[in-house]
Amino acid sequence: MTLFTIEVAGRPLLVFPEKSTEAAEELATNSIGPDLQDFEEDGEPLWDGEEPLTVRAANDQESALWDQGLAEAKSSGDSADFDPDSYAVLLVEVDAEDGDEEDEA
Repeated sequence: MTLFTIEVAGRPLLVFPEKSTEAAEELATNSIGPDLQDFEEDGEPLWDGEEPLTVRAANDQESALWDQGLAEAKSSGDSADFDPDSYAVLLVEVDAEDGDEEDEA
């Protein structure tokens, strides 16, 4: 699997694994993009549904953040059902839901 980054207006938002660029673009358009509208930063959706989503290969720093997030998720959850091929890491701080503090998803 290769790691890819989704950008909106040149701003990296999320890193995720996929088999190919074409598969990553399809996943971004059909699944991840709409989900980005549910996450907010400073009261605004991460994606407005209008601005083009850009998918590119993740850089070294983004890949390291994905690796770190994956390790944390494995250590805090039930790793028996954990699938790293479907794991994604937000690269921005999102607003907390229900008053909880969140750094990354």
